[in-house]
Amino acid sequence: MSIRRVSVVVASLCAASLTLAGCVSAQKSGGETGSPNSSGASASAPIVVGVVMATTPSSGFMGPIDTPAYNAMKIQADTINAAGGIGGHPIKLDVVDTNSDLKAYGPAATKVLADGAKVLVVTCDYDTALPAAQVAERAGVLNIAPCVGDPIYGPAGGLKYGFSMGDGTPGEASIMAEFASSKGWKNAVLLTDTTLKYTQNECAIFAKRFKELGGTVIQNYTYKQGDSVSETVSTIAAGPKPDVIANCGYNPGGATVVKQLRAGGVAAPIISGFGMDGDFWTSQIPGLKDYYVVTYAAKNGDDPDAAVNDMVSKLTAAGQAPETGGFVTGPATLQAIQAAYDKAQTWDGAKLTAAMESFQNVPTLAGPTSFSPDLHINVSRPMRVLQVVNGKLKFVAKQAPLQVDNVS
Repeated sequence: MSIRRVSVVVASLCAASLTLAGCVSAQKSGGETGSPNSSGASASAPIVVGVVMATTPSSGFMGPIDTPAYNAMKIQADTINAAGGIGGHPIKLDVVDTNSDLKAYGPAATKVLADGAKVLVVTCDYDTALPAAQVAERAGVLNIAPCVGDPIYGPAGGLKYGFSMGDGTPGEASIMAEFASSKGWKNAVLLTDTTLKYTQNECAIFAKRFKELGGTVIQNYTYKQGDSVSETVSTIAAGPKPDVIANCGYNPGGATVVKQLRAGGVAAPIISGFGMDGDFWTSQIPGLKDYYVVTYAAKNGDDPDAAVNDMVSKLTAAGQAPETGGFVTGPATLQAIQAAYDKAQTWDGAKLTAAMESFQNVPTLAGPTSFSPDLHINVSRPMRVLQVVNGKLKFVAKQAPLQVDNVS
């Protein structure tokens, strides 16, 4: 997901305080991710992986987005260490909780690199992560964002050593359109939250692909996070009946839009992307049905991938049950680092980058992972289509885009 400098609290913590935003707390990973002594890994010197993210749900506006991936990444580090580490060396996560303070990312990256980090893991938003990524770039260090969705994270955004383990918005939105078309829905209304480039691109790509498949966009409405859309709902209700509504938004505003649509008598099916993942928001709309979300994974234990369900079980046992399917990108980040090192046999940033650029369907928890010298994000991975049933997200389909469109 790409959140363009919008300081809002998302997900279920919309009421959480942002007073922590001025603080930066450094926490060494020895007590969080297995040390050599506790993991059974080699007694060799550890490989330090710097982590510069919001690491708790209350760590500012990036907290609900970063935390699922971060929590699962800690479990994956223990798993790798128990198997002998990377190149015979255990992983040590050197963590700085930035609390989503935009001014904290650069200094935090400088700190962990000075502590010896060989790779830098950054927050799940291009603009927010950019100061940290630029520190890594100047040092020639591989830097990875677990779940940035904008293809700009990489060469397009000036990041030679920057990669995202996320699913790119072009693929996500193309799947949304293809699923809608497969349901026989011919006429669509778009509702676009203009506060994010992510949501703007999502609806633009959805519209392009939907039209290619023979669909018609009968209306295109915009709103800003926090706005009431009651007037728009009245217009939709009084106009031609849509077969589907693309709600290109994110929470908490996206949930408000859904609530007002249903309260206003608009019963058409609604489809969204990762920004509306999770079922923490559905309780405010009793009886919600015909709502679909395209996201990374099914978080409620019914994913078709047993390894995904196993990670859900581990997180739940640790008291960290994921609120969204984005958790799979945390383990995928370490899996990609391990695969790159195994190929390059060095921690040199340029050689690790070359190794990652050669990836072709490398297996990770987030799905088969491929990169190229021009594109450092995946846009054609299979994603999950989920549906709200009795207030919970249920697995519907595992679907890859038949064709990936982008913003023209």
